[in-house]
Amino acid sequence: MKARALLYSPLLLLVGCAQMVNPASRSTVAKLQRSSVLADAKEFPNGQIQLQYQWRLRPGALVRVPLDTPLGIPEVSGQLNGNQLPLILDTGNAFPVLLDATSALEVGLPSIRGASAKGTGIGGNVEVMLARYESLHLEDRPVLGRGLAGVFLHSYRKTFAGFTTEEIPLNLLGLPLLQQFSYVTIDAPKKEVTFAYKRPFQPPARAASFPFNIVDGRMWVTLQIGAQTVRAFFDTGCGSGLRIPQLVLDTIPQTWVTTPHLLKRKAMGVGGIEIEHVGLLREARLGSLRISPLEFDTSVGSNDALLGWGPFRKHRITLDFEQKKVWVE
Repeated sequence: MKARALLYSPLLLLVGCAQMVNPASRSTVAKLQRSSVLADAKEFPNGQIQLQYQWRLRPGALVRVPLDTPLGIPEVSGQLNGNQLPLILDTGNAFPVLLDATSALEVGLPSIRGASAKGTGIGGNVEVMLARYESLHLEDRPVLGRGLAGVFLHSYRKTFAGFTTEEIPLNLLGLPLLQQFSYVTIDAPKKEVTFAYKRPFQPPARAASFPFNIVDGRMWVTLQIGAQTVRAFFDTGCGSGLRIPQLVLDTIPQTWVTTPHLLKRKAMGVGGIEIEHVGLLREARLGSLRISPLEFDTSVGSNDALLGWGPFRKHRITLDFEQKKVWVE
């Protein structure tokens, strides 16, 4: 069987602290390709990816793990095949588990022979190799057995005077896996994340909320900015506020933009570097939630609008996948 799989939903990640995004070295890619396994026909019926989840949790289980935010986005500690690594909670990622090439090599994930995917994100496109893991833990708690992982054939690093000072591991738990839980609570004040498996969420009486729909592998929400309605996908793997195409920004009255001159900054993504322009919106509403002010950015590479983690980094939020709501406390 020719197991060449394509990801039709884009893989999206925004990380602001990296300074360089480069293709993975030839030696790293060669080592990943040498440690390969045959594709399982159950994983690739008709040449398409069929995601499967071998759960090690019982219904009603709660998994609580510490929250970290070294890159300004939510991250937990996990294990793949018994090897510890940081895992970013990334609802903007269309693959369940996604690793950078160096991390995949370090934990010894074998690639799947003849299978690959394409990713699209900030900075451009990137090739994704498919690999297999045998176990996934959150902290030391067994969560999944065998499954598929994607591997970015890029490296992310900090540099100084042209020399690499630090490799940045970018390992992601994406929306297809996160939405298998009944809910995921990211509690920034307590620095804790709770994963609930087949256990409904009981929201606090005073919690604000906004609805979402999952379409084409993305969590879509609706913002109200003045009289203008903006549809965006919610991406916890992006550290900014509202990332908005220039064409959409042009439809918003200037009286709602509180910064007359937009500032420039670099945005790092799976495909490289983009220059974006940053400003503030006076106010935006999401369901019963009011955000004032709301940082926004735009660049020539912006296509769909994106709502990032920035407005929620000091709150306790729950991604309620059964009621299809985000609860904000």
